[in-house]
Amino acid sequence: MLYSVSNKYKDGYVEDFISTNPNIDQDNIIGSIVFPFKYRTKSLLRPGILTIQGKKYITPGWIPCHPDTQLTDIIHTKPIIKKVVIEKIEKHEYEFMSSNGKDKYFVRVIGESIKCTCPGFWVSKGNCKHVKEIRSTKF
Repeated sequence: MLYSVSNKYKDGYVEDFISTNPNIDQDNIIGSIVFPFKYRTKSLLRPGILTIQGKKYITPGWIPCHPDTQLTDIIHTKPIIKKVVIEKIEKHEYEFMSSNGKDKYFVRVIGESIKCTCPGFWVSKGNCKHVKEIRSTKF
């Protein structure tokens, strides 16, 4: 078990550290606070402990930890995942023949958005004759 220790010395120096031993060396100390210590993690994955080049880390997150840390010294919580309901958007596609009879243009209606593939759509800034026809019949 890990403990958080805070010692105040006679010269005013305060020392904070994590230890496995809750006993305090009384030399030159005028006050101490000791309480159990736990690391806290929050992720979808369960925590693990890795030792790399002599240093210990809590994963995921690569949190440096005390050399004697065990899994029981970690409080893990999973984040709350909110479910999002996506509304079904109505999609329609209409086909028009060009006035010369050689080309086909398509008007796509997705929700409130109306787009046409004819050149007049861009020239008229989105208000070509095909879009006007769809709007007049739709609304």
